[in-house]
This record gives sequence, structure tokens and C-alpha cells, in this order.
Amino acid sequence: MEPPAAATTRQQPGFFTFLKHGAVVPARNAALFAPLLALTAALAAALLLGNALAVQPLAAAVLLDADAISRADPETAAYRNLVRALRHDLRSLLLAAGGCLLGAVVAGSAIKITTVFAAVSAFPSSSSSSGGATVAAAAGAAKGNLWGPVLTIAFGYVLELACAASIVALAVLAVALLDYSLLFLFLDALLVLLASLFLVYLTVVCAVAVVVSAAEPGRRGAGAVSRAWRLMRGRGAQAALYVVATFALGAAVSPVYTLALRWWPRSAAGGAAAGAAYVLLLGAVEVFSTAAVTAYYFECRESTEEEEEIRAGIRYTKLPNGDEANI
Repeated sequence: MEPPAAATTRQQPGFFTFLKHGAVVPARNAALFAPLLALTAALAAALLLGNALAVQPLAAAVLLDADAISRADPETAAYRNLVRALRHDLRSLLLAAGGCLLGAVVAGSAIKITTVFAAVSAFPSSSSSSGGATVAAAAGAAKGNLWGPVLTIAFGYVLELACAASIVALAVLAVALLDYSLLFLFLDALLVLLASLFLVYLTVVCAVAVVVSAAEPGRRGAGAVSRAWRLMRGRGAQAALYVVATFALGAAVSPVYTLALRWWPRSAAGGAAAGAAYVLLLGAVEVFSTAAVTAYYFECRESTEEEEEIRAGIRYTKLPNGDEANI
């Protein structure tokens, strides 16, 4: 007897397919992703300029103040003036660094969420995708579901900060164990390594959770992270591949920044061109990263749904003799 049409099996995607989608989907929907790439590049340029024009000069001033204080006589009025100058420069440095960090988190998260909605609407397996994605389609996907990714990305930051804090605590404990026990020191170092690897995996889980909250309205925060964790179960090798690919692309782009710094004293035009190329490449890497993790989510979801349908007995699978059987 012929199986129902809905009982046909899907062709399993290749191991590297989600990375291919990370490049192909933005390229096929250039009108949708080009403004997001430009926004990401503009944010990167603003942060680099803020660091170069505000943070680094203030950090240098703090170091100069500290060096002058170390050589000054504490009983003199010059020493008290130097202390006041150090406090002022240190306060300004904290404000400048905090402003850059806050801008990176807020603006970066907003651009990331927008890019996720664009990737979800453009991905072929998305219900909102109909051939070519448009800005209207992405806006329609975001309408009524904006708070889901916002809460999810905030919850992810909390989890990542908690994990990073535990790593710092274990590293501080290692200093105390130097004179106590080499065995405990080795165990503590092993825990630091394992916690660091878990933080990397947790970062991927949180990235997938943001896609979950955008693609599945109603899932947000802890629910989205839990859903992403379940979807990624048994697919850690692809998560590791995603981390390696994004890290390699970021490392490949970094020499362009070094080139810009070298060219700037010789030629302002050459340095500016290299800097513009650098931030545009950073934007391209970020768009690729978001599109790739979105493709990874859809692959995990389709595979999980197929496994659930097989366990429920409503999907047929191929037998070795070519027949189809309900398992």
C-alpha cells in the first residue's frame, strides 16, 4: 500500500549546509541584508572611533598620572593635585568606557535582533518566506513579537555573565591553591577549562535561543533557551564548527585593521579606505554569523520534528530493500 503523501522523508542536510546558507541567503536577499550590514559597519566604526578618540587617551592619561604620583612627594601640594587629576581622569575613563560598552550592547543587540528577523523571514524553511524576502516581510515577522527576542537576549547575557563570573572565581581560587595542593590546583585548572568550553557552547545556545524567540512566537527568555538546548542535543559538532568558522572569519579580517593603522600615518586616504573596508568586513561577518545560526536552528528543528514524527508513528522511513515502513 502506498504511504500517505505527508509520510515522505526529507533529505538530510549536509554537515556544512548551514554555513553555505549563512552566505547564500544574505547574497540572494541583498536588498534586505545590505542596510543591516551597513548598520553593523557603522556601529563598529563608531566604537572604534570612540575607543581611539576617548578611551585610549584617557587610559594613557591615567597611566601618566599614576606614574607621576609614584615619583611625587606625598607631603607636597603637587602630590594632592596629581591625586585629584588621577581621580578626574579615572572617572572620565570609566564613563567613556561604560558609554562605549553600553552603546555596543544596546545598539548591537538591536541590530542583531533585526538581522535575526530578516534571516528568519528569508530562510527557505520559514513559513514567512515566499521566494524572496522583503523588508515588509521581516517587519511583519517582528510585529507583535519584538519583546520575545529582547527578553531572550537579555536572559542570555545574564547566563553568560554568570558563567564568566564563575570562571573568574575559579581562576582566583587557583592563586590561593598555588601554595596549598598541586592536585587541587590541577583540578581547579581543569574546571576552568571545562567552564570556558561550556561558556563557548552556552554562547551558541543563546544565539540559537534568539532565533527561537523570533521564529516561534510565545517562546522567550528561559523557555527559548530551553528550547534551543533541546534542539541542539546531539548536534554539538555543528555548534563547534559554527564557532570555529566565525572565529576564523574574524581572525581573517583583523589584519585589515592592522593595515589601516599602518597606512594612516603615511596616507590618510589609504588609512580611511582600509578602515572602511575593515568595518564593512566586520559587518559581513556578523550578517553571515546570524544567517548561519538561523540556518542551524532550522536544520535542528526539522531534524527534531522528523524524529518526533517517527517516534509517534506518523512518518515512514526507508527500509534496506527500498520499501517504506512506519516505525
